[in-house]
Amino acid sequence: MRKAMLAALLMLLCVLSLFSEAMEFSGGKTTVSMKQGSRHVVLTGGAKVSTDDVQLSADTMELYGEDYSYVLCSGNVSATDKSNGISFTSPDLFYDRALGKVSSDSWIEIQDTGNQAALSGGWFEYDMESSVMKLQLMAKIVKVTDEGLMVCRADIIEYDGEKESVSLRGNASVTWNGDVYKAAVITVDLSNDSISMFGTVSGEFND
Repeated sequence: MRKAMLAALLMLLCVLSLFSEAMEFSGGKTTVSMKQGSRHVVLTGGAKVSTDDVQLSADTMELYGEDYSYVLCSGNVSATDKSNGISFTSPDLFYDRALGKVSSDSWIEIQDTGNQAALSGGWFEYDMESSVMKLQLMAKIVKVTDEGLMVCRADIIEYDGEKESVSLRGNASVTWNGDVYKAAVITVDLSNDSISMFGTVSGEFND
């Protein structure tokens, strides 16, 4: 029994050493599995993970893959991209540390404080290196501008926070300063608040 306990302790220390340089984690309960081919760590009870780039919290987290590069979060997920000042809340979230990508198949709400924009949708993918986000399913962006709130909606939205550009595809619409713009495809340059429309175009101007 003592040997088994010692072996389990050594395995846990081994896992901790893997995270010591690149990742910190905590939870009310931690389960460590070192089975060959399926090594993973499960954190429950207020799970938290922090790296140089990302801070995560959730009811449950599972860390697995080579060098534990995959983090699967579920239940009251909150995440922050520290470098870009972007925060996320969702029921579920997946973080690939190796590729620097965050994704979710659940409803997600995003705050981009640097660009004063709020985003939401039922499907989400984010490349941290390029700062490009893709949203689908009731996708929406609300952006603060000097002319008031700009509200963008579409079936598919691609948002580039670094280049300050938005691409709207499928049932695309922009409501801004009392005016409404609709088209098959709409692009918005947030740096100068310009709108370009393609395909069947319609709109409504209000004085």
